[in-house]
Amino acid sequence: MTFKILLAEDDEVTQQIVRSLLSGIAGIDVTVTDDGRQALEAALKQPYDLMIFDQNMPHINGDRVIRHLRAGNSCNRDTRVIRFTAEAEALRQPPSGCHSDIIMPKPIRGAEFVGVIEGVMANRSHTHENGIL
Repeated sequence: MTFKILLAEDDEVTQQIVRSLLSGIAGIDVTVTDDGRQALEAALKQPYDLMIFDQNMPHINGDRVIRHLRAGNSCNRDTRVIRFTAEAEALRQPPSGCHSDIIMPKPIRGAEFVGVIEGVMANRSHTHENGIL
């Protein structure tokens, strides 16, 4: 079973780091977008098992993309979301109305990131095995 991830990140270095970290995990298919508008368009077209959004992206920021997907009737309305941020305050106290499931700091900590991804994948596999969506 392929685990589909949408990565919305405008920084090419961070894109490469994430791709490199995910390359060590079998069964992952990553779609990368460079800005919030592309991310929203991709998320409206096909379902993903996990979406990873940078907070500060061109055109539409990560929170706005997530809010739009959660509020609408999109195929990714209930998809788990990781939000990357370099803003320390958001890590201590997420903004009210934050729709992310997990908030992770930038720069990315490799082992922590891989652990989170593996945990989400294990949870997704468990719900599929038990017929829970």
